[in-house]
Amino acid sequence: MGAWAQHTRLRWKWSEMRFETLFETPEIFLLAYKPSIESTLKPVVTQKELNWVGSFPGATEYPMSGPVGIDSYYGSIDGLDPKLVDQSLGTGSHHEMACWLPFLHSIRENENQLHRSKTYQVATYNHTLRRPACRAIQRSWDFMAPDLVKPLAMTYVGDIAIIVQRLGMTWQAFRPEEGEMRAEGNGHIIYSTLVRSIGPILHYAHGSIRAVPLDKWGINPNGVVPDEVLLIPTGEADMMRFGILPCYEELMGCKHYAMGTINEVRATLDILDPSGSASKKVRDNRQFESTATFGFSDLIYMAAPMLRLKGNSKIRLPVPTEHCTGLTSNKEGFVVFRERLGQHVVGGELEVSEHVLWVLESYDALESVYPWWENGFEVNIRVTPECLVFIEQVSDLWDRTTNYFFQLQMSPKSSLRYADLVACHIKHAVNFWHEGYGRIQRGEGRDHHGLRGWLAEGMHMYWDYLPKIVNDMTHKSDASESLIREA
Repeated sequence: MGAWAQHTRLRWKWSEMRFETLFETPEIFLLAYKPSIESTLKPVVTQKELNWVGSFPGATEYPMSGPVGIDSYYGSIDGLDPKLVDQSLGTGSHHEMACWLPFLHSIRENENQLHRSKTYQVATYNHTLRRPACRAIQRSWDFMAPDLVKPLAMTYVGDIAIIVQRLGMTWQAFRPEEGEMRAEGNGHIIYSTLVRSIGPILHYAHGSIRAVPLDKWGINPNGVVPDEVLLIPTGEADMMRFGILPCYEELMGCKHYAMGTINEVRATLDILDPSGSASKKVRDNRQFESTATFGFSDLIYMAAPMLRLKGNSKIRLPVPTEHCTGLTSNKEGFVVFRERLGQHVVGGELEVSEHVLWVLESYDALESVYPWWENGFEVNIRVTPECLVFIEQVSDLWDRTTNYFFQLQMSPKSSLRYADLVACHIKHAVNFWHEGYGRIQRGEGRDHHGLRGWLAEGMHMYWDYLPKIVNDMTHKSDASESLIREA
């Protein structure tokens, strides 16, 4: 156990005339907290609830001013004394150590990178951050199974499921009720075995096993996740890892949608479109393409709240579904949308309101300063702490757009509900893949601006659906057709 062994002791039991071996190992879990305005870390739970002993170091004190020892420790893993993580990594002896020592080391390295990017000291959009933590718990060797030779640490299924993915691993099998759990990726591997009288035991190894080529994702061979691929450590982002889309409840009227499996996708579509036509279209499309839920993924970008931490450059999120290809997140969709919107304004087909002009001006302002912003892959590479101005500018645009829909929804004159608008859009958006391909095959494709034809044609189809969306919305809102068209 390395330095953890310093608190191993023998306790004499007079009733049995023998010694009992007592030792301390970590209990690893996720602790929820919110950064305060003063940039100090405060737990969300109370001192009484968790028997709080240790504390998180101030986020402004990186590197840590003083590591915390093992005695009654309760706090962040990166606040532990380095001796309490695997100091033997890279030597031949680490194979003899308990596997949770290198696991603590990997978590510590990942957390330190988040510290360097000042993730834990920012004011947020009321997000609750979730940070790996641990506490030392005393155990007795009398209650260890006879076939175990190394002391065990303790964790929780829900917490370890999230921590593992933050380290860059992907769950290959996740059936804890059956004792089957296995995850690989980024040089790490975790797998489970069943032990009689205990249940599933997790084994961790850090070696050369990788799920994807490292060069493809920019992941270091030593298993450390680089800054540009670190994920946002919030509870909402953790939900997305397991197929749950958090929603902006004030606008959408619900807390989340499930979309991790194709059956959940269909169920969500039936909620948005009770007529069942959208779900039927997805089912028909999948006969030709197994992942053809195109158009449905727009829900991710239209329903979710702002998940980025304000004042921070971390923007990467897991997708809640493998069926995520869509027009509202691709360059083809952006470019065609801008061109069609400009044509409609110039041609007089749309009422040139103040908001429509603002949309055009905002788009052009981004394009002039950041010509790469439409390319999502390039954004992930370019967005660094030095590029924080761009991220804040986009967040401000999101805030203004959200406020616009709030005003429409609260106005007694329009009573235009944002959730209804999204539902009408999704109902027709799922048709673009089949109908857009049909136009291309018939030679009726429009200007694709040198981009991928089927996606560019899809955004043209979105504009074709505008009269249908307006017609649907007139049955759900008292707003005028011009206002619905603008929204």
